[in-house]
Amino acid sequence: MALCFPLPTLGRTRSGGLARCRRGSAAAELALTLPLLTTLILAVFEYGCVIYSYSLMQLGANRVARSVAVHTMTDAQAQSAIVGYLPGWLASGATVTVAESAAADPTTNMINIRVSAPASAATPLALLTRVAPWQLTTTVSVKQELPYVD
Repeated sequence: MALCFPLPTLGRTRSGGLARCRRGSAAAELALTLPLLTTLILAVFEYGCVIYSYSLMQLGANRVARSVAVHTMTDAQAQSAIVGYLPGWLASGATVTVAESAAADPTTNMINIRVSAPASAATPLALLTRVAPWQLTTTVSVKQELPYVD
């Protein structure tokens, strides 16, 4: 019995054209798409963290402004209270300003609270927000309420 081995074609078909070799095509496709998918997933996570941080900035500013307006909190306490609302990665990078327009006259006094932070501080990753730096800012203005008198 004679052994029969196929002759090597060296990538050519019998008709003379190159054979369609599919070995390694999945690895090549993965190598092309994996960086794009990884970047997309990191971008979604990073901007989700930025939106979460911004919403907590707004929530903290609104609640603290209301507390200052009804005389349950001073301006000095307001700054530390707003920082308490922020996530840990943003607390050190945020700038909080509390100002009153006419503190002596409660009928016209407006409490203005401004919280701002760089977008790179609003996310624990800070990969894509460093490419195009921008600022997150929220401002809340509340009219001071008059003290309750019987």
